[in-house]
Amino acid sequence: MNPKTKRILVNFLTEMFIYGLLLFIYFLVVLRLLGKPLNELFNLNPLLYALATLLLIVVQAVVLEYVTSFMLKLLKLEAME
Repeated sequence: MNPKTKRILVNFLTEMFIYGLLLFIYFLVVLRLLGKPLNELFNLNPLLYALATLLLIVVQAVVLEYVTSFMLKLLKLEAME
């Protein structure tokens, strides 16, 4: 395996590990803090629940991308584009 391919593979695996760790932490936080309120919202108003969960998905994606990019810059790794 040539050095460039090895570097790309290591960078990719590091990025996937960071994504996985952040998603796990996010899942635990959302489950603990928002589980009951989202369940109540689902029972009261399913349309508002759908909008709230879509907003959570978008916000989560943006924050996850920002934090991962910051960590990759901090670790001085090339991002996979």
